Amino acid sequence: MKVEIEIQTKPERDALGRKGDSSEAIFDLKEVQAIKYAIQEHFLFIGLDRNNNITNIRLIGVGNSSGINIDSKDIVRTALLTASEKVVLVHNHPSNKSTPSDEDIYLTNYTSKILGIFNITMIDHIIVTEKGYYSMGKYNQINRDFTNDKLNFVENTFIKEENIKLKEEIKILTNKIKKNKNRIER
Repeated sequence: MKVEIEIQTKPERDALGRKGDSSEAIFDLKEVQAIKYAIQEHFLFIGLDRNNNITNIRLIGVGNSSGINIDSKDIVRTALLTASEKVVLVHNHPSNKSTPSDEDIYLTNYTSKILGIFNITMIDHIIVTEKGYYSMGKYNQINRDFTNDKLNFVENTFIKEENIKLKEEIKILTNKIKKNKNRIER
């Protein structure tokens, strides 16, 4: 018989001990500064621990001058694989228009809700330009109550699974009570 044990190690910590505790601190990161003049959209994932220490920064994708196609599952996968407690998303707008598009708002709210299922908090989505930045977190554009049909399906599935587990636990406890009751009666 062969037994394999896999020990999961902590993700590599940011070597500089940098904090991501404000949109200003995120904007000042060298990785963020590197994309603000880019002629193509770049999308960064910044993972943090519960104390807002930056644990990793990853480039999720590169688009063209007018947009980028990012899938929520790439963000969620990265958050899970890096054991991030919190997430900040950052991308640039080569057009220098710092306000979020409808697609930016949808991606942020949809992804935030999915991350929440795994107890991961999206604390901000920052859009950078040559002139500055826009923080969706600072302007309360991350809707914690966001929902749609896909999210309702996922939430209902989790609720059903939890109910099945609870019913199984009730059966086990009921059997234990019956056994103890029989012992007492003897």
